[in-house]
This record gives sequence, structure tokens and C-alpha cells, in this order.
Amino acid sequence: MIEFTLERNKIRLKCNDFESIREHFSVKDETARFRLKGRSRFAAPSRVYCITPTGLFDYGLFYDILAYIKQERPNDQITVSTGISEIVKPGLKQCRLYDNLTHELRDYQIQSINQALNYGRGVLKMGTGAGKTLTIASLLMSVYASNKSFKCLIIVPDLSLVNQTYSDFEEYNVLFKSTRWTGKIKPDLTSNVIIANLGILQSRFNDYDFLKYVDILVIDECHKLKKSNKINKIVESITTNNKFGLTGTLPDNKIDEWNILGKLGNVIYDKDSHSLREENYLTNVNVSFLNIKYKTKPKYDKASNNYRVELDFIYSNEFRNNVIKNICGKFNNNSLVLVNHLVHGDALYDKLVKYSDKQVFFVKGEMEVEVRDKIKSIMEVNNNVICIAMSSIFSTGINIKNIHMIIFASGGKSFVRTIQSIGRGLRLHGDKDKLVIIDIVDNLKYGKRHAEKRQDIYKLEKINYKSTEIVEI
Repeated sequence: MIEFTLERNKIRLKCNDFESIREHFSVKDETARFRLKGRSRFAAPSRVYCITPTGLFDYGLFYDILAYIKQERPNDQITVSTGISEIVKPGLKQCRLYDNLTHELRDYQIQSINQALNYGRGVLKMGTGAGKTLTIASLLMSVYASNKSFKCLIIVPDLSLVNQTYSDFEEYNVLFKSTRWTGKIKPDLTSNVIIANLGILQSRFNDYDFLKYVDILVIDECHKLKKSNKINKIVESITTNNKFGLTGTLPDNKIDEWNILGKLGNVIYDKDSHSLREENYLTNVNVSFLNIKYKTKPKYDKASNNYRVELDFIYSNEFRNNVIKNICGKFNNNSLVLVNHLVHGDALYDKLVKYSDKQVFFVKGEMEVEVRDKIKSIMEVNNNVICIAMSSIFSTGINIKNIHMIIFASGGKSFVRTIQSIGRGLRLHGDKDKLVIIDIVDNLKYGKRHAEKRQDIYKLEKINYKSTEIVEI
């Protein structure tokens, strides 16, 4: 006998022996060894479980757990208590697709919206450039058509995306009233839709009680909803069952993936960037690995943080930075150079400003949002612009169609960041027939390992790549 019951804001699994089920929904926590203190810090990694020892788990994992039980225990009787179905699949009742916007919906957008209306919660997994903001706008207009007083909170990663989403809604000519919530702008609580970034929510969450009355929660770029983030408590405290996440890709970290699905619901629609490219909704992309072989190598030793030693070596390497400068100088369209550290960005900016006759910008964290938006506008209407940017800023949500080349200047192995970074240049624009990616590979201890990880990502995404070797003179 297996029973699912409601308890507080969780579902409880009851059965005689559920340890095998609990074990299946668990993974090794590889970071545990670094958190433990004393001699025990060398112990084997602990495990993270989606189901507590007493059988509690998040709503969004219900279907996955149920499917596993049905597969493994086909003869067991399963009972699901009243109310669970309404929570895990609440639907958006009496809502029909609204498509009378200034931008025509694509077939896959229509499919994703219909899935959202049918399920009422879940994750819409749509490749970067798929038009997620337009999808959100039409979904909310579908709700507005039957409920003029609905309340929705949209959470986006940063302030720039607050302004961009608000501006996009105006461009789409939505009928519902939207407002921004930033450090400088207080939200108009009479609005149907409030657009806020993660930072303002985490710092000012208790300033307004309107969150008690939210009918729909939408989290854009929901892959940023990591288990360790403070925002999780906010998501849980918003009691509506209608919760949606949108992302181009889920984390490859199972702990964070389960956290997202648990809070928001299962993946209810999936349209990857490969499909979008095949159907000509996005431009093609070619990757060139530029493998740099150095005359000298960093001095590694047991007493140092050798990864840090390697980074310091490559970021200050004149030959390497000159290679990037020369590539940007010879390219005849707009380039985006992604870096992971300020010192590297500063070094490249100084070099490009001095030796290039092109417009050169460096977008970093302390830059005002208005300045960032101005740079984006310049790039949309001009060619031969070089934009150096911190990956943490430009890897998600930045919509610049007129990018023809991206240089991965700092390596790295993050699955999400790599995919999201590629997405910055996939949008169609004028006569752009392809996106060129130059992936700098350092023929060093960590550089080679990370390049192998990125190569696996390109294979997974079905992106063509080639490798060229260059030797330091």
C-alpha cells in the first residue's frame, strides 16, 4: 500500500519501505567535503535527498516520484489524497489562448502556452532566442481575457531585464497593466503584473503584502533558482499553485534541477535551440577552438591555489591577449568578448582601445543599467563594435540581435553558462547567416580539462566545431 497525502506545503509519501525510493531520488553532494570542518573534511561526500526521512517532498516532484513507483512497483496499490491533483496540475481555468498581439506567435509558442494553460504550473524549457517574453505576454493576456483583476509577479535575474521585459510588453501592446519594482521605482500595486529582479525581492520582500494575493508567479531564467539561494523561501511563501519557470536549459547539477522542478513543477514543454536552428528560427553557429600552446607554463606547487595561478598566468599573457585583439580587429561585424574576471576585461579593454579604430565598450557590474542599455542600442544599429562583457552579466537575458561573433576569452566548464552565452548571438538579424564562436583553449592543466567539458556541450547541442593550434612566438 502506497499513499500520498498533503501536509502543510508538502506532499508526504507513506509506505512500508520507501528507502529504495528515497535513495533513487538522491545524489552525492560533491561540495560536502569542502564544508565539513576538522579532520572529517576528508570524508566521502554526503548525499542530498529530495525526500525527507519522514517522506516529505515538494509538490513539483510528484509526477516523477509517482512514475518511478508505478514502474518499480506495478502491483502495489496507490492512493492519492484529495487536493493533490488540484495542486500539482491546477490548470488555468476558463482561459483560452490569446494571440492578438503586435507580434505573431510561432507554432511552438502556441504549443507552450496551451501546455501552460492546461497544466497551470511547470517549467517551459525553451532555447535562448525562442521568444520567451512574447510567450509570457500571450500567456498573461490569455488570463487577462477572463480575469481582468488577476495579479502576477514576474521575477527576472537583474535590473536590466526588468526594464527590458517592461518595454517588451509595451511593444507587444498588451492590455493588462504592468509595473516595475526596482530600487528607484516603487511598484504600482493596482497593476496586474509586477516585474521585479531577484535583488530587490531578496532585500525588500517584507515591504509589501501584495505577495499574499499573487495569482500567478513567473520566474524567468529559472535555472538561477539554486537550492542555496534565499529566493527559495520567497517562492515557497507565495501560496498560489500557478507557478511557472522559463529557461533555455536546466542545470546539470541534479540538486539544483530537483529544487527548480520541486518549486515550480515538471517540464511541461521543451523546445531546444537545435530544433530552433533547424527550423530557421535561429541562426546557424560554428565553433572554432583556438588551442594556444605556450612557450612557458605557470609554476604550480602544492602550497598554492593552482587554478588561481593558471588564471593569473593566462589573463596577463601578452601573446594571448594580442591574439584576441587581432581577431577582433580583423572581424568586420559586431563582436562580444566574454570574460570571467575584471582584471582580464580591463587588460583586454586597454589593449583594444589603444590599437583598434572600432568602438570598444566594457560592460561590468558597477555600470549603471542606463549605460548598459545605451551600449546595447548602439550595437543594434552599428557594425564593427567590440563589446567586452563579464559573463555573469551577459550570459543570460541580454537581447542583442546584431552580434555576429562571440569570443570565449576565459574558458570555464559551466554547462548553463556556456549554453546561455551561445544564445546571446543566435537571434536572426539582417543578412547574418551564422554566429561565429571563437573558443580560446589554453593548453594547460585546467584549460584542457575545461575545454573537454565545453566540447561535450557542443556535441550535446549538435553544434559543429573545429580546432586550430597556435603556438606562442
